[in-house]
Amino acid sequence: MELNGKRNLLILLILLLISSCEKETKVDISGNPTRLVVLGEFNQQDAALINLSTSVISVPAGGFPDVQDAQVGLFDQNNTLIEKYTYQGKGNYTGKKATAGQGYQLVIDYKGKTYKAHTTIPLSFKLNLKSLDSTSLEAEIVDSHPGANAFTFELIERRYTVARYYFENEKKINVNTEAELISQLERNPAIQIKRDTTFDSKFTRVYISTTDRRTENVRYNVLKDGSGRIYLTDKTFNGSQTTLKILFPDNTLDQENTQYSLLVKSTSAVYFDYLYSMDLQAAKAIGGTLDVPIKGNIDNALGIWGAAYIQKVILKN
Repeated sequence: MELNGKRNLLILLILLLISSCEKETKVDISGNPTRLVVLGEFNQQDAALINLSTSVISVPAGGFPDVQDAQVGLFDQNNTLIEKYTYQGKGNYTGKKATAGQGYQLVIDYKGKTYKAHTTIPLSFKLNLKSLDSTSLEAEIVDSHPGANAFTFELIERRYTVARYYFENEKKINVNTEAELISQLERNPAIQIKRDTTFDSKFTRVYISTTDRRTENVRYNVLKDGSGRIYLTDKTFNGSQTTLKILFPDNTLDQENTQYSLLVKSTSAVYFDYLYSMDLQAAKAIGGTLDVPIKGNIDNALGIWGAAYIQKVILKN
C-alpha cells in the first residue's frame, strides 16, 4: 500500500474507533459532531490518570485537541465527593489511587455539560511466577473470590539509564561502565561506589502468544499469533487458581538496561471487552478491515474509564 493509502487508513481507523465506542453497528463517520473523549484506567496501585480530548482532529494541535478546562470529580458509591482531580497539562487529570472492591463514580463537567461513568474495582488476587526461560514463562493466578473475573496478561519492557560514580576524598568521580566502577573499587576498597537508576517514563508491550485454548486469543482464532495482551476469564477455572503459559521470541529478554515485567490485571467486564476489541480492530486493520464495534462506559461521551486490580512480577533487570 502506498504511503498516502496507509495514512488515510490510519485516520479512518482512528475516526471509526472513536465513532463506534457506543455503537454496535457500522457508522457513517462523516459529519459527526464533536464529542468528548475520555481515556483512563483506575486501579489500586497507581495514581489515577484521566486524559480528556475532543473527537475532531486539529491540524494545529497535531491530532485530537486536549481538554484543559474541565472539572473532574471522583465520588464514592453513595455519591459523596472524594476528591477533585488536578490538571497536569496535555489533557491529563490526576488523583489518588483506588481501593479494591470499592465502587466509584467519575463526574466530568465541560462546557455546560456533565458526563458520568460508574465502575467497581475488582477484588484482589495473587500472581506467582512458576517458571521462566528464554522463550516462555508460566504464570499462576490464585483467585479465591466468587464471580466472573477477567484477566489480561502483558509483558512490559522499560528502558533505564544508570549513572555510576564513586567518592574519593569527598570528591564525586563519574565513570562510564560497570567494569570501570568495579575496577576502581578493586584498586581502592575504601571508596564509596554509587549507582543511580532512572527509568524512562514510557514503556513498550512485548508481543506475546499462547496455545492455551481457554484464552480469547486462541478460542476465537484471533490474536493467537502475537498480541500486546493475552485475555483469560476465570470462568475457565471457576474462581480458584490456574496456570497460563506465555510464549515470546528467543532473546526477547536480552536487551541491556531494560527491565522486563509480567503485568496481570483483573479488569471490569466493560474494560476487558474494550481492550480486546481495540486489539482485535488493530490486528484486523492491517488487512484493511474496520468492522469491530468498540463500546465504552462514559455517558454521552466516547472512550473508557477502566477499572483494574493489578499485580506485577519483575522478570529481569
